[in-house]
Amino acid sequence: MTELDRVVADTLTQVVSDDVHVERLLNGARASGIRYRRRRRLTIVAATALAVAAVGTAGALAAAMLPATGNMAAAPTPITDAPSAPPSVRPTATAADLTQTMTQLPALPPAADAPSALSDPAQVGRPLLIHLGLDVLPFPVRNVQYLASSDGERLYLQGKAATLTVRLSRSTTDFEPLAGTQQPVVVNGHPGKFAYDESHSGIGTLRWRVANGLWLQVSGSLDRTAALAVGNGVRLDRTYRCAVPFRLPSTPAGTRVESCTMTMYAGPARGAGLTIATGGSYVTFTTDSGYGAAIREPNETLGSRPAEVIEHPGDKGRPILEINFAPEADTMVLMTAEGSYNGSVVRELAATLQWLGGSDPATWPENPVAP
Repeated sequence: MTELDRVVADTLTQVVSDDVHVERLLNGARASGIRYRRRRRLTIVAATALAVAAVGTAGALAAAMLPATGNMAAAPTPITDAPSAPPSVRPTATAADLTQTMTQLPALPPAADAPSALSDPAQVGRPLLIHLGLDVLPFPVRNVQYLASSDGERLYLQGKAATLTVRLSRSTTDFEPLAGTQQPVVVNGHPGKFAYDESHSGIGTLRWRVANGLWLQVSGSLDRTAALAVGNGVRLDRTYRCAVPFRLPSTPAGTRVESCTMTMYAGPARGAGLTIATGGSYVTFTTDSGYGAAIREPNETLGSRPAEVIEHPGDKGRPILEINFAPEADTMVLMTAEGSYNGSVVRELAATLQWLGGSDPATWPENPVAP
């Protein structure tokens, strides 16, 4: 999830009623913002204002908290630094998918012969591996989102009336702060802290460190008892693949994966995102179904695909290149390039992308990036 997504989603989670789906609002806000920019080619300030109007009062409060940024599709990244968070997922979800719930985590493709986080803590931070798991879901869940990046991992659960975030990392730099009243606790035999912040609708945060030095954190609308129940059920003894439904067979030498994201619903819908670093640039690929099955304003043909290619100023005037195309019906791929990118190279990535599709991540490639 980009920084923009994180601010909007966190705010909407606090202010919307139980029957409003936060991710649907977020998707609508971003879709409206991008369509507005396509028509007007204006700055993100105006785009954000229109996006807020699309989601109503809850979105308006979120927008008041948004940092200035130049890109709705992915938060601008300083050229010298890697993206601070994995890309946001755009799952192909029907109305039924959004209202169904699940009572256990969906099956992920196992990573054959990969060590667990317990046996080798250095495995955390590999963007194509997922180590976080839960014995039991604390409430019925509409969707589950896994994020893996060089900074660590995140598991996000969204139910009808509650959300929960579980984080795993070698440090606490990117964790939510321990706000509010704090008290010492013990989680699975390890000392930790529980903080309860009444000023934010009762957000409970549980943080502890396991024996091999890894940090874990659970955060959500939880009291001490509920947080400890979740914490005691966190599993680190299994390893899974983070996969995407496409392959990039032609990438520049030295290209590396920075982050991977997977979202699963109770129905067959799946979403995925991938950020790669090549040279001094970052390119994010996000699967999406929010804009319909066809490109509305194609202005180039990349490979055999009609595509919409937009270049516009981003953060501090730095250029951003966006490429959108439909690899199959009801599915879109949105690409965003930032930093010192080469437009020809980014276009070649779009033209040669091999779309695999399907809803079973076990059929998706172990490594989507050509060596």
